[in-house]
Amino acid sequence: MIENIYRHKNGLKHINIIDSDGFSALFVVNTPVFDNSGVAHAVEHMVFRRSEAFPEVETLFQITSLTEAKINASTFANTTYFHCQSHCPETFLLAINYLLNGLFKPTFDGEDLRNEVHNGNDSGVIFRELLGIEQANTKNEKSHKEGNKQNDFCYGGMSATIGTLTLSDLTNFHKQYYQANNITLVTANADVERIANLISFIPQQSAQYKQERILLNDANTSSQAFEDKEKHQKKYSSSIKKLIETYQLWLQDPYYQEIDDYQEIDDNQEIDDNQEIEESTEINNLIPPLVNLSNLFTARATVNKLVNNKIKNLVKKAPLPGLFTNLYQQAKSELITSEAKGLLCFSAVHDQSNAVWLTKINNADKALANITSYIISGYPAFLARRCQGHCYATQALTIDDSNDSTHLVIFSAFDINPTKHLQEIPQCLLSLSQDYRFIRNSLPLAKNKYSHTHFLADNQLENITDTDISNYLKTIASGSHPKV
Repeated sequence: MIENIYRHKNGLKHINIIDSDGFSALFVVNTPVFDNSGVAHAVEHMVFRRSEAFPEVETLFQITSLTEAKINASTFANTTYFHCQSHCPETFLLAINYLLNGLFKPTFDGEDLRNEVHNGNDSGVIFRELLGIEQANTKNEKSHKEGNKQNDFCYGGMSATIGTLTLSDLTNFHKQYYQANNITLVTANADVERIANLISFIPQQSAQYKQERILLNDANTSSQAFEDKEKHQKKYSSSIKKLIETYQLWLQDPYYQEIDDYQEIDDNQEIDDNQEIEESTEINNLIPPLVNLSNLFTARATVNKLVNNKIKNLVKKAPLPGLFTNLYQQAKSELITSEAKGLLCFSAVHDQSNAVWLTKINNADKALANITSYIISGYPAFLARRCQGHCYATQALTIDDSNDSTHLVIFSAFDINPTKHLQEIPQCLLSLSQDYRFIRNSLPLAKNKYSHTHFLADNQLENITDTDISNYLKTIASGSHPKV
């Protein structure tokens, strides 16, 4: 493994390794926590919400739903990790650009604070998350007694107090700690010059904060800083784990800590991240960068060639979260009963705060159903409940069971009103079925993702059209599709 260390003009340290595992990146931000306010956790979420370059709140979900790029973050007691990975250079650079703009040029406003943190009543993404965690811990007496479990959401905030955070709290925390000299970027197989050009659009930090950041970097080099992170290792892919390990070794090695003459990277080539879009995006529900990418994938006949097996670890399908295991089994059982009685071919179940909507997939429709699930998950109307803070997460995905049955599942986690969510799903699917522009722009992206996830050649998906997606959505929404 080859390792190079650079410093970008704005002071950002950058370690790039060369291996054979595709493209990945890790931004490490030193974010010390001094109380239980959850401010570091709140800023992490707001970084993902909006930025000057990506003003749409659906951006994160559209990128991760319609491409195979993975983007996520974790807040710990003194550090916040932001990470992304992809096998495709275009989607990787889009993810990097999205994170850079969120980290350095986010847009914080009162509406986003209410929707993403807490609105003072029962809504707010972080509030719903913390409430769900606390309720789960209360039910599990063993975990409730473990001190470390309590710490899991002390630095993340507590549901009873997270609503006291103000816009000033978030902006001041961001201004103090989200400075380039307080952030280290670790990448694998990245085009360093290309990233430097993206960074060149980020404002330089002030000299005042530069000195403070150096002191914080020195303060966070002890092994104590990694104790909490080790408990969360299972949530990271092998590629991201490698970047974390590289960063930790770098911190612990006096040789690298004493290097002052990192190779400085200049922005020496022009970039074009605003490719012309054939149609106006004024009323387009798909963010412009993805419209550009869709046009690129459509024009490039070789984009969906058979995927190299070396990158399988990057594109494997995400499983249904364990939170929904019991509801999923209940939904399958009710679906079997419903089908036996000749009733609707979908089932909808929920508990106090979680919901599962499920329909069975014919073997012949597996590719169509998978591609449709990606498009559903990126649709703004489908994402509205999450973006408005009514739930912690919502997604559509397909599940292959061990008994060779396949289901399309839509779930909502820590939902303020799971019954209402389930009632809205059929109408949302019907609305999407009529949004031909969104389907048309999304389909090349969804096909590209499916081909790489399932290691298919491009010509195996040529027969799936936007009309097929529209008709399939109408069919599953009505529950009238033929039995398997």
